[in-house]
Amino acid sequence: MAQATLTRTHRRDLRVLTDQSARDLREFWRGFGSAESARDMLLDGLPRFVSIYGAAAATLGADYYDELRDASSVRGRFRAAPVEPVGSDALEVLARVAVGPLFQEVPDEASALTLASGGLQRHIANADRETVRLASVEDKRAQGWVRVGDGGCDWCRQYLDGEVHYAEGYDFAAHDHCNCSAEPVFG
Repeated sequence: MAQATLTRTHRRDLRVLTDQSARDLREFWRGFGSAESARDMLLDGLPRFVSIYGAAAATLGADYYDELRDASSVRGRFRAAPVEPVGSDALEVLARVAVGPLFQEVPDEASALTLASGGLQRHIANADRETVRLASVEDKRAQGWVRVGDGGCDWCRQYLDGEVHYAEGYDFAAHDHCNCSAEPVFG
């Protein structure tokens, strides 16, 4: 399979995974009766969502890396290792920020759900991005990684410059609802 096709398929699969997590979050959201119960349920539920979907995204990223490496006829052995999804501290912050609109004088449930689902999507997609990014730095046969995306927003468009990142200290910057991903670059 051609590299471009592998990348398109990978990005589509990641999108399907994050869309499923958003559907599950919307279903979960229906159980909230008050701002306090929403906060408590998110504090409990977000780590479970990220544990399940983040682990799947990290595995998706590792499989993609390995498939692209094989399709690129890279010599030598290397297998990408899925990263651990984000820890509970970051998810606690997300839960507390997301419910903020529910504590307003006029509660804004739509805004709260948008904040929760956007943060959830970012954390899940980051497990995939970090897996590919770290493998691209650790693999001695890789030149690094490049950001790929559709340029759906001005913020992302500025980073879709084709620059290959090869240093460990260069992180993948992303925002809520960001559909960019990392693509390994092989010589």
